[in-house]
Amino acid sequence: MSRLFISHSSGNNAEAVAIRDWLAGEVLAFDADGSRDVVARVEGLPFSNGEYSGGEVGWLTPFAVLCGIGLCLGYALLGACWLLRKCEDEVRDTARRQIPVLAIGVLAFLVLVFAYALAEHLPILHRWVDRPYLLIFPVTGALAAIVLALSILNHDDYLPFYMVTLIFLSAFGTLALSFWPYMIPFVTTVNQAAAPPSSLMFMFWGGVIVFPLMLLYTVISYGVFRGKVMPTAGHH
Repeated sequence: MSRLFISHSSGNNAEAVAIRDWLAGEVLAFDADGSRDVVARVEGLPFSNGEYSGGEVGWLTPFAVLCGIGLCLGYALLGACWLLRKCEDEVRDTARRQIPVLAIGVLAFLVLVFAYALAEHLPILHRWVDRPYLLIFPVTGALAAIVLALSILNHDDYLPFYMVTLIFLSAFGTLALSFWPYMIPFVTTVNQAAAPPSSLMFMFWGGVIVFPLMLLYTVISYGVFRGKVMPTAGHH
């Protein structure tokens, strides 16, 4: 993304560099947050008397670093598919070449995390054995990966983004069902982690009002920026 802003900006490289630096910070922030979330659900976190006792970097393990790399690959894959869907010519072709490599990395990461979770927490394996209908999520992700591969081979510009989105949803669904009802494996349940009922009620009614407005905003935004980005005078 940084290279694209630098090489396809409207001639103002200072602005492009500023955007690049901002993006780098955003990637680091999202990556750290995402790594902590995945590690908390798969490896768990150190607790003592119901309180976190791991310190500021207690979550930082080799598995956390692996999760960070996997999440970066996932963000890059989504971005490449979005550029394929929205751009033409050199940007589109560059994104198309990068998608297979990124997709292989993301799928390998997802398989590794799922296998590690099953090996680390045997009760999860029993849950999947006892409830085979839960396999709907990983099966959906596998089918989406197959369609993604076929769409790239057929030079389809639109399907890859939707298939990668479906892969992400399937992965999160698999992770959530594997550890339900725990937010932190076998330590804190969803009910224990929930806010007080008064706060939940406030957020519920706030969501009833705000969420439809967010949907409307999203629909309008996608409508305004529909179609592909075409080259215009003053841009290169």
